[in-house]
Amino acid sequence: MDLLRTAVVDITTLVATCHALKSSPVDGELVLQRRLRNRLRRDIKRGTVAYIDALARTKRGVVDDALLVTCRVAAERQMARAVAHQELLGRIMASEAGSLDGLAAARQDLWRLAHMAIYLSTGMATLRESAALVDAKSADSLAGRLRRRFRKALVAYARAILRAKTPEARLIVTAREAALAEIGPRGAAEAERLADIEAGAHPVHGVIRRGVMKPLFDLALDWRRHDSELT
Repeated sequence: MDLLRTAVVDITTLVATCHALKSSPVDGELVLQRRLRNRLRRDIKRGTVAYIDALARTKRGVVDDALLVTCRVAAERQMARAVAHQELLGRIMASEAGSLDGLAAARQDLWRLAHMAIYLSTGMATLRESAALVDAKSADSLAGRLRRRFRKALVAYARAILRAKTPEARLIVTAREAALAEIGPRGAAEAERLADIEAGAHPVHGVIRRGVMKPLFDLALDWRRHDSELT
């Protein structure tokens, strides 16, 4: 899962760059026209969503170099202008010391969401190979719905932190609320049902139960408890 962390760093770097474009230019830096700044931000927002979409849609049970390339290419296709201005964006990011540090909580949140999406693919790959699986159609249907929920949750979280103008603590609360709304109570029920199907076919493995159902329950509990302390 080390490359999953790399993917999440990619996403938070895009978010941090988008936020840096909102700041005023530092003395000595090239002053960007407002129009160009806005275009770059729009490009990066589209690129961020494209990256997440490619990551969350995968049915492979691992994040490897090939998947990273797929995600990065998907993002680059949506932000050709930003790619052309890489050197300039690098200078802007260098002037915003600690820009990624400010997104540490978001980076961990995104990792938890993406981790469940990847484990869902891993569990389903194992489940489909089981001769004891008696309801493959139901399992595939549940997995498909759950995969879409995770993808929408990741996109909703990213969009919330991309557009937020609120202080950091409230920004994270808003992003978490947006992600949980996309998963919803039905998402937890689908994860539990899928884990039950897995237990019937593979009582020993329990990949979906350990990697999806339980982490989803823990995530919702942690976020609601922590967010209530901030509001």
